[in-house]
Order: sequence, then C-alpha cells, then structure tokens
Amino acid sequence: VIPPIVVIGLDDSRSILLTKDSAYYKSDFLPQLEKLRTTIAQKYDVRIFHFGKDTKESVNKPFAQSQTNMSAYLDGIYNRYYNQNIGAVITLSDGIYNQGENPLTSAEKFNAPFYTVALGDTTIPRDIVLKDVLHNDIVYAGNSFPLDVQLRARGFKGRSAMLMVEQGGKKIYSKPVSFSKDNNFMETEIRLEAKTSGLQRYRVIIESLPAEVSYRNNARDIFIQVLDSRKKILIIGESPHPDIAALKQSIERNKSYEVKSLIYNEFTREIGLNASKLKNYQMVILHQLPSLKESGAELIRLLKESEISVLYIVGGSSSLGQLNQLDAGIAISPNGTRTNEAFGALNPQFGYFTLSEDVSKQLATWPPLIVSFGDYKVSDRQGIMMYQRIGRVQSDFPLITFGKSGRQKTAIITGEGIWRWFITDYSQTQGFVASDELINKIVQYLSVKNDTRQFRTRPLKNIFADDEHISFEADVYNPSYEPQKDAIVKLSITDEQNKKSDYTFQPRGDNYYLDAGLLPKGIYKYAAQTDIAGKHFSATGEFIVRETELEYLETTADHRLMTQLAHQHGGEMVYPRDMQRLAEMISKRTDIQPTSYLESDLQEIIHFRWLFFLVLILLATEWFLRKYFGSY
Repeated sequence: VIPPIVVIGLDDSRSILLTKDSAYYKSDFLPQLEKLRTTIAQKYDVRIFHFGKDTKESVNKPFAQSQTNMSAYLDGIYNRYYNQNIGAVITLSDGIYNQGENPLTSAEKFNAPFYTVALGDTTIPRDIVLKDVLHNDIVYAGNSFPLDVQLRARGFKGRSAMLMVEQGGKKIYSKPVSFSKDNNFMETEIRLEAKTSGLQRYRVIIESLPAEVSYRNNARDIFIQVLDSRKKILIIGESPHPDIAALKQSIERNKSYEVKSLIYNEFTREIGLNASKLKNYQMVILHQLPSLKESGAELIRLLKESEISVLYIVGGSSSLGQLNQLDAGIAISPNGTRTNEAFGALNPQFGYFTLSEDVSKQLATWPPLIVSFGDYKVSDRQGIMMYQRIGRVQSDFPLITFGKSGRQKTAIITGEGIWRWFITDYSQTQGFVASDELINKIVQYLSVKNDTRQFRTRPLKNIFADDEHISFEADVYNPSYEPQKDAIVKLSITDEQNKKSDYTFQPRGDNYYLDAGLLPKGIYKYAAQTDIAGKHFSATGEFIVRETELEYLETTADHRLMTQLAHQHGGEMVYPRDMQRLAEMISKRTDIQPTSYLESDLQEIIHFRWLFFLVLILLATEWFLRKYFGSY
C-alpha cells in the first residue's frame, strides 16, 4: 500500500522579501511551513521543492533566486511523477512570475487538486521603478548614441525626480522628470557620446524619493561595447553599375560596416596600388574585374599578398580568361558571347553559414542574373552556396561559390543584375530583410579573418548574469596545428578594484575548460597563458557580470492568479497564517486515496532441484520397498 504523493512548492524568489512582512518570512514563516510538512507527512508521502529560476529540493539561502519560473516548476513535477499517484499540489507564492509561460496553462495537465498559499502583499506600493533601458550593444567611438529609459512611478503625482547617468562613478548626464499621475508610465530618451573605446559601463539612476517601498529598482547598469572603428569594405567597379549602388546601400544598412565605392580609374587616383592603404580594408568587392579593359592584375596580386578577402562579381565586361588564372576555385569556359538567365537555387549541403527560411522561400521568386553561357568547373563543390537554375532545370553550375586562394578567402557571383533582387524583395515585403541577410552573411563570412593562433581562450558568453557560473574554453595547438592535450593553461581574472583571482583550466576532449564559479556584477578583465614547444603564449579579454533585476521590477503580489490556480483544480487558496488548515482540508478529501499493489511471481517447478531429488528419492524408496516385500 503506497500513500498518495503531496507536492509542496515554495516560491524562493527575491520578490517575497520586498514587502512590509519581510521580517515574518525571514523568521516565523519557514518553521510554520515545516510544521505543515510534518503534519501532512503523517498520512501522505510529502515531497517539497523550492522554485525560482530553477527548481530544487533544498536551498542554502531561502528567497534568494533572481527569477521566478512557476511553469517550469509545474512541468518538472509533472514529468517527475508522471503516472504516479499525486494526491495534491500545494504551491506557496506571491503569484509574480517573470519567466516561462502562464502557470495556469502548465497546470492544466494535472489530475489532482491544487491548494495555494498567497504570499506577498497586494497593496500597490509607493515606488519609482526604472523598468528598462533600451540601447545598442555596440557603438563606435566619437559617435553619439541613444538610451531609451522606461520609468514607472506610483503614488508620486505632482512630484519630480532627477534622472542621471554615471560612468566610472562620475555623473555625465542629468535632467529632471515630472510625474503627472499616481500611476505614471513614461519613456524618455537620453543621448550620450562614446568617447572611450572598449567595454563601457553606464549606470542609469532615477533619484530616490522618501517612502518608496524599495530603492533597489531605482538604478540599472548597462554595458556597451565601444569600438574604435567599423569594418571597412571597398567596392571597385570596372564602370558604373546599379549592382554597385545596391550592394553599397545593403552593406551600409548594417552599422558595423563602412563602405567606399570607386570606379577603377578613381581607385587608382585616390588609393592606388598601395599595400598599406589596402590593408585598411577587411574585404574588397571587384565588380567585373578583371575586365577586358582593365586587368587589375597588380591590384589582385596585392590583395592576395595582404590576405584581404575578395568577392568577384562576373559580368559582360569581365575577362574570363584572366579570372580563370586567379586560383579562385572556378574556371569558366564560355561558348562565344552568348548569355543565360540563371535563377538561384540554394545548395542544401552548403555549410559555411546558414540562411533563414525566409531567404530560402523568397529566393525562388527573385529574378534571374545574367550569366555567361558555357561550361563551369569548380575545384571545391562544398563551397557552392547557390546553383544556377535555367528555366525549370537546375544545373550543377555555380551561381555563388566560395573558395580559398592560399590563405585568402574568395567568393564569386557568376552573374550580374543582383540589383533586381533588392527591388523584388522590396516590392514583396516593403523592406530588404531577406536580400540584406543574404549579402550580409556573404560579407560577414569574407570579412572575418581566419584565426590561426596556436592559443585561444574565450568566455562562453560575453555577458553573464550574477547567478550564472563564469565558464571559459581554451584551445591549444602544437606547431603542426594539432590539438595539444597535455598543456598547463592558467587564467587570472581581475575586477574593477584590481583584485586578481587565479585559476587553472582542466582538459576536456581536444580543448580545455574552466568554471570560475559565481562573481558579483561588474566588468572583468581576464588574462590566460600557456607554453607550447618552449614558447610562451598569452590571450586577454573582457566580460561582464550583470545583476539580474527582474524580481525588483514588480513587487505587487498577484493573488488573483493564486486563486484561479486553486479554484480551477478543485482546491482552495489560504493565507500564510492559515496554512495549517491545509492538512485538515486534504485529509478530509475522499478522492485522495492510497494505491495498493499486488505482486505475484510464478516459477516452473522444474527449476526447484531439491524438490526433483526429493520426489526421485521417494519414488526410488517406494520401488525398493515394493520389490523387497514382493508386493508384485
């Protein structure tokens, strides 16, 4: 006979203590909960859980979790006790959840009564809350950038407070904001200037006013990466062409790139065949170069020596003979001067990067490019991103293909007229989302330099929450660029007060792993080092630990949710000081019954050897006695 399971789930999030009854929850509440558990355990199998960001069976510090995910807690206990006899579910919470779906939805799958204990306070407190600060993650030095600050003030009608921004402990911005209503939600924009490159920490503060329920939600830290400059892309065309304008506008819509477009004659005058000037660019697009008029041989040689990635766009003015000699991974043998109209067909085996479903769907409706009629040979068919589709027939000729010339990345679009793709995209969607994604993925792949370092280390994320473990990975390669598995890799982490902590990586497969544990909020610098074949290697970087503030943004308990959760499942909601009544309510229910199990085990008699020999001995004895006394 197995008694029913009674699940008790306690909301262990920080919002529980953000009320006037916080002293009660720190002192008397937990002993009362233990008394309830003990009483119910006399008749039922009690399982107790603590939930917040995660669901745990025990905690060291109650009411400390930084998020509340009630639906994950309900899903977890349902999966754990699936097909078992759950008698009742008791949930103690303030009804505030900031992660996951609505708990009412997650509870629908249960076939058991729900009882709830309504924690927290439903009184709307006087409070000013800095709800959110919307901002760009990356800005460029010397540029101004906006912060969209969202505020909510309750109970401060006719009052005003100072909105401020601090950097490095110094105030860099302030302005007064006024609250015209008792429940006032407002947005205001702040513009700042990025003066220093690197990872910058800004603290946005709304002045605290007397009688606020909490001052923890009056400030928020944001972190912005300030870059020295954008990646530079150079477009050189044999002559003016709408493809050049379309590509320039598409790439510039991504604020990470700065684009310069020149006709070849302008290029020779403005930049010229100067290797040092060319190295300012991370990628070059050559439109119909080499051409029948301008070979560009010296330019192409310098680009290859400088390992600058090149995107070649082939057109009617291109010199295919010179293109075939570039070791760009493609050879085109034209059949006279004839051309074809080739639609694009994505190669499903292409693995250099992925495109969204929208691009795949829309691409089939985009107009064709004008390509040379002839034979195409590709050295690496894995690099074909898009095939040519002539009418309804898909060929194995490339429309867009990628390759390498030594250590230089290359890509070739074998037709002209890509500007029509942008026009069609806009006519279909009133935007350039799909066409921009296609071009930006190509540019991003080509503009990123290959990482050939023998020693690399990186945090698994650039921004961690203060309740997340700080984790790193490292790669170590010997001079033959094979993974070295016996290296000693050390790492030091330095906080904003220059306090340093030292760690050692542990081998894991072909690389190394480090868990540095939990760290308080702030900007941290790290430095890693190792020795490879007698040489010393090092790597440095930065990462952020940000405080999880979700629990401070909403402090008014939602007892309506707790009431619905109980009533929809045939239970009842009570308040903390009445929770001992739950034991009596559950024990009076006739539908919560134990489960009886009967186990039977059937074994064949032939497996009992002792019985076999006993019967054999008895038969032999009978035979002997009959024989001895002459009964037959």
